[in-house]
Amino acid sequence: MKKAVTGFLLGSLLLAGSTALAAEPESAAGATEIAKEPAAEASLLSPSAVKSKGTIVFVPLDTRPVCKGYTVDTMRAAGWDILVPPDEMLSSAAHSGEPDRLLEWLEENSEKAVAVVASADALVYGGLVDSRTHHIDRTVLQSRVERLVSLKKKGHAPDIYMFVTIMRSPKASAAPVEPVYYEEWGPKLFRQGVLMDKEELSGLSRKESKELQELKKTIPRNVIADFYGRRKINIQTTELLLHGIESGGFNYLLVGRDDTSPLSQAHREARFMGSLVNELPKSKIRFFSGADQLGLVLLTQAVNRLTFTSPMVYTEFAPGKGGDTIPTYEDDPVAVSAREHIYAAGAFPARKAKNADFVLTVNTPFNGKTLDASDAKNTGAPDIYTKAFLDKVQSYLDAGKKVIVADTKFGNGADNALVKEMFRRGIAYNVAAYGGWNTSGNTLGFALAQGMESPYYEGNTAQDLLQVRYLDDWAYQANARMDVYKNVIWPNHMPNSGLNPRQQKIAEAAITDSIVKTAEPVMGNVVKKYEFKLPWSRMFEVQLVKKSVDK
Repeated sequence: MKKAVTGFLLGSLLLAGSTALAAEPESAAGATEIAKEPAAEASLLSPSAVKSKGTIVFVPLDTRPVCKGYTVDTMRAAGWDILVPPDEMLSSAAHSGEPDRLLEWLEENSEKAVAVVASADALVYGGLVDSRTHHIDRTVLQSRVERLVSLKKKGHAPDIYMFVTIMRSPKASAAPVEPVYYEEWGPKLFRQGVLMDKEELSGLSRKESKELQELKKTIPRNVIADFYGRRKINIQTTELLLHGIESGGFNYLLVGRDDTSPLSQAHREARFMGSLVNELPKSKIRFFSGADQLGLVLLTQAVNRLTFTSPMVYTEFAPGKGGDTIPTYEDDPVAVSAREHIYAAGAFPARKAKNADFVLTVNTPFNGKTLDASDAKNTGAPDIYTKAFLDKVQSYLDAGKKVIVADTKFGNGADNALVKEMFRRGIAYNVAAYGGWNTSGNTLGFALAQGMESPYYEGNTAQDLLQVRYLDDWAYQANARMDVYKNVIWPNHMPNSGLNPRQQKIAEAAITDSIVKTAEPVMGNVVKKYEFKLPWSRMFEVQLVKKSVDK
């Protein structure tokens, strides 16, 4: 890799312009290069499912269920002992992560492991939210990166798989997940990023140039300094992590692009980072959209390499625009994302379904426009395209294939028509995995990884994991969440996040009622096996907790 771009050039990228290149498509040479490589918390699963094949040390992004609990459950179901740090060290709704304590914990426990999979955001900044809001001196960040890169040199040297994210630049957000000024200035900062990105890519009209100049005058200097200053430091820190690949300190580095769009500040930085990533061997690094799914994807690659397994995955898209769809919150076509996730999970794309170990079926909107799951168009009535897609799923199941369903038609929740039709057809529990949550990349990565681990599940664990996804992604995210917003949160002037204990209890009771009302007619009494909690005291995510037998 060429010398890292710092100082004036990096500042130019952030505030003036850059000619960084986007990542190239996968080459045949890259595929050949990969082919040469060898490959203590309550669980939702039954204890009989866990027959340890070895210990993997895992440092998650934070304590959210998808990042920690559901990910750990998946790998334990596949027979691995997953060792995670105490929650008190990890970022949560109540406190920031503690990177120095996490680094000490990792150094002490890596000797027990056959592999390490870890979030650099947690170990360097404290967590995902901390990476967006910190005021940590760059020398401290550098020293933490150096400890990570040198981890292999300290005694036992397991394979080390690291993941990190490029900061998002959302259209709108607020504290505590963004700096305090973002609620007021976030939309203008986003628009500024859009115009600077477009200026570099295709040029601006006179009207747009005038708008950009006005934004630079309007946004307060202290806001500009904080927003772009932190982004500059984070990019420099990510560049340092790339040296872990050059030096052999990491076996693999996965760089995720947190929520982005084709024109944005995040996309500008991704173009720059892509030019650096392209200088490194694709057998050791990948770079694509998403954040919360990265831990499970890398854990899956780690175990594939440990067991010398190289699955082949064939991808089938729904009718219409299909793989050319560019989902909301992302800046690549879904076909590119699917292919990159397959490689990152330690697998290979198959050209024909008959040669594949798994078939990844991706539900996409016919017109290529991803609406939110709460949109009125998510009716629950299957159209001809949904039926045609499920006919394909059914045909692969009938042929004995392990089918993974990545439901990316809507953002932030499942396709009501798809899920209901899967249950009506009796195939909901026949698939290897299902996912339909948050962003397209979140769904693709998580479903792909869970599906690839499914041959190792024992007992009822496969069904348990599927129940969690249907109840979370479909019943809650696509239905109950908006129902509770409309009927409880907003009428009672309760916040979307930062719920106090009394408010949280009210919201959780309403969520339970709504999920039961939605899911019981479709899924039966299984819904009553779970309690539904708000682990981060906000409405964005729910956590399923299996009730004890005596409840």
